Amino acid sequence: MPAMGDLFIDFSTLRRVRRDLDDVESLLSGPCRGMAELPADAAGHAQLRDRLREFGDEWDYGIAKLGDFSKGAAEALDHIETTFTELDQELSKSFDEA
Repeated sequence: MPAMGDLFIDFSTLRRVRRDLDDVESLLSGPCRGMAELPADAAGHAQLRDRLREFGDEWDYGIAKLGDFSKGAAEALDHIETTFTELDQELSKSFDEA
């Protein structure tokens, strides 16, 4: 029979990564929004301003997708934390009852 190993979940790291994932969209969307909403005179040249706005619009879409994916990953980490906490409590209870 193969040897069994211990499983250790570092909940503080799990929570930190979850918070970081929550921050991805807000961290990245600000600069893109700034380019997309660039005032008419900010770039000094109409063609440059228009290109910056287009760039901001294109990246805004990608950033939104990254935000969706990071939100999904954060939710998965929540589920992992909840599941392992419940499992640990059940395991502890079974040892207490034995």
